[in-house]
Parts: sequence; C-alpha cells; structure tokens
Amino acid sequence: MTINIRTIQATDAAAWSALRIEFLPEIKDISQAEVDAFFHGSYPNVQEVLIALDDAQKMIGFIELNLRDNVPGSSQQTTPYIEAWFVSPDCQGQGIGKALIHAAEEWAKQQGFQELGSDAPITNEKSVNLHKQLGFNEIERVVCLLKPLNG
Repeated sequence: MTINIRTIQATDAAAWSALRIEFLPEIKDISQAEVDAFFHGSYPNVQEVLIALDDAQKMIGFIELNLRDNVPGSSQQTTPYIEAWFVSPDCQGQGIGKALIHAAEEWAKQQGFQELGSDAPITNEKSVNLHKQLGFNEIERVVCLLKPLNG
C-alpha cells in the first residue's frame, strides 16, 4: 500500500468525522459539529488536520494539530501539539501512524518550531510506547482529580 498524507479538505469532512467517532465513540453526538466548526475557522482546539489515504483514496488515519501554551517540558512558550492521532485498526502496523507523525513534524518545523508535544492516557501503554518509538520523551505522569463542592 502506498501511503498518501495530505492536508484535510472540506470534501473530507464526513470521512474525518466518521474516523473521529471510530477513535472516540463517546464524541458521536458532537463530532460533526466540531468538524464543521473547524472548516468554518471557529474550532479553537485544532489548527491543522493531516490525513492518510490508502490507494483507493479512502481516509484511513488522521492527526489533529494545535498550538498550546505552557506545554510541560517544552522550551518554547507555544508548542505545536498533537490533539488526536488515529489509524483505523485494520490498517495499523503498516507505518501509517509514523508517516502522520513525520508529516506533523514537518508542519511544526515549517512554522519555526523545534518541538512537538503530545499526550496519552497513563493506561494506554500502546500509545505511550508508540510515541517513545517515534522519538518522544516522557516528561511526566499525572492523575487529575476533582471534587465537587456542595453548596
């Protein structure tokens, strides 16, 4: 399979929304609204989306990128950040995720940045290990807690 990575276009909206739901089923009620907001320039959580296409030009993966301030461990005030990274399970293990990361690195470099941030749930060892294999260094582990206050 030839891996084709490119910037997302408005005609990709439905396929991107469907893949986002495959990645995080709990967003099924908001995915299309977020995708629409991205294409209207009003979605603050994602600045760029790069997609992976198979030989038939079917979308099989994506990486959502943003710029974040005060990323732990970063030497930069603002750091390009991977908000979401996904390859369809039936296409994993073929270098598609790696190609998406490399494309994200190029996107960040073209904007003058020297670092790329990301995160993964502590319990997702597969993602943590993939990040490390691709050159990411673990900076910290965090468990966030919140207590509701009555009254």
